[in-house]
Amino acid sequence: MTYASLLVAVDDGPESDSRLELACDLANAFNAHLTGLCTGSIAPPLYDPLGGGAMVGELLALYRDMAEAEVKRAAERFADITRARDVETDWRGQIGFPGEVCSREARAVDLVILGGRNARAPWHAPDVADVLMGSGRPVLVTPPTRLRNPVGEPALVAWKDCREARLALSAALPLLRRARGVTIYAIRAPDDIEAAGDELSDIVRFLARHGVAAEPVVVAPTEASAGRQVLDEALARSAGLIVAGGYGHSRLREWALGGVTRDLISDSPICLCLSH
Repeated sequence: MTYASLLVAVDDGPESDSRLELACDLANAFNAHLTGLCTGSIAPPLYDPLGGGAMVGELLALYRDMAEAEVKRAAERFADITRARDVETDWRGQIGFPGEVCSREARAVDLVILGGRNARAPWHAPDVADVLMGSGRPVLVTPPTRLRNPVGEPALVAWKDCREARLALSAALPLLRRARGVTIYAIRAPDDIEAAGDELSDIVRFLARHGVAAEPVVVAPTEASAGRQVLDEALARSAGLIVAGGYGHSRLREWALGGVTRDLISDSPICLCLSH
């Protein structure tokens, strides 16, 4: 298993350059095709202050012009950075709601690369929750300032025996094969630690069959939140990658992330590979 195609969200601004440079590094590492995506969003006025439809129409036209100009600048930024990296690329620039467009464009890629804690989301950049829950693809979340590269450094798998964690583990195999050591980390109640050890042994054997050597670690909960406990362990191990299930649910059409996922996205300076 490898990544043959990657999708990276590109913003019109220097804050996305680090994410794009990482995407180029991953494309080169896996000999993968890289698609850049920028979605310009039209933010319509909530009301017409003058009570005239013409004013609303003029404002919408102005917003569309601004959105199209933003997409054009992002495309130029994408071309400038990828041109020197010898990466096979294509570009998708659209007008629409970023999360929906990104989820749709993810249909033909193996991994989506997004910025975490992006102040422009969800109206002017894809929101991680929207894409994680709607795309059916794993998402690599890159923090604004990352400590280490997710390839070639230690990796930590935040394990919980559920659908989301199993999907995340499988989706991250190409990255785990290149990690400098993998830890399978589970937080369990004290009376469940022994049973969890047998469970993690299965995961270690699964990874070994895929050429990944892993160390199982089972610990009891602390006073910190589970997300904070996972992050502290990853930092202590100098990890460049955390793999976790993207836990959450939908309320009507609004995505709601679970506490562990939300804490990791909010606090982690380490790249996250998430699946839902």
